[in-house]
Amino acid sequence: MSTPTASEQIEQLEQQILGLKKQALLELHEKLAEARKAVADLEKELAQLTGKLVEEPATGVVRRTRRPSITDEALKPLVLKAMAQHGMTGLNAKEIAARVGQDPLRIRKFIAGNPSVLKRQGAGPGTRFFLR
Repeated sequence: MSTPTASEQIEQLEQQILGLKKQALLELHEKLAEARKAVADLEKELAQLTGKLVEEPATGVVRRTRRPSITDEALKPLVLKAMAQHGMTGLNAKEIAARVGQDPLRIRKFIAGNPSVLKRQGAGPGTRFFLR
């Protein structure tokens, strides 16, 4: 058995340092999870004492709402109905999206893919759409 060289010892020490850093990181994650659980428990206790519900979890993460995907064929009647009911003075893509319950980017994609459905007036953010 030979004794390890200086470079081998340095490599072993670096491996130990990496292992200790990973262990410290795991411990911090565990502490954070415990602290979040403690906050949730305190909020629950506070809600029971005051009779008010807690609105949001204390995680600080806001998740966006996922909408189910919709085909152009299924979207067309919804857009036409929204335009017929509310589009007398024209609607922009954001307003159409709010009426239909879809994302404005999805509405813009639909309009770009189906140019014969709506009449376009204006350019840029001021673009308004009308029924043909």
